[in-house]
Amino acid sequence: MLLFIALKDVMQRRVPNWTLLVLSTVVVIATPFSLYQAAISLMILLLGIAAFHFRWLGAGDSKLLAVCAYGSAEQWPWFILQTAIVGGGLSVVILLYNHLANLGLIKQNPTATVPYAVAISGSALTAIHYI
Repeated sequence: MLLFIALKDVMQRRVPNWTLLVLSTVVVIATPFSLYQAAISLMILLLGIAAFHFRWLGAGDSKLLAVCAYGSAEQWPWFILQTAIVGGGLSVVILLYNHLANLGLIKQNPTATVPYAVAISGSALTAIHYI
């Protein structure tokens, strides 16, 4: 499911809500309830909503980040750090791509957004052990 979400984000720059619902169901079934994890996930979701308001992050990316943070249990700090590092690397690749496109070395148009679900999904695969 995470691979599908990442591919959708690369191709359409969208994370469909139905994929998040399916992933949330899997995470809730596979992870024992923890009030601590729910609070962390809620905090991440609220920060994601603020990031969405300022157009720093997509709404689907914010929800995906919260679901994966809940599923990563005690590994959530590592998951967030790894997502930030991978997302930063992805942003550098996008900047390089845009620079090459502006120089005319690539015949594609520059892109204005980063498919951040790629970084989130990739990091979740290493932090969530039951996937």
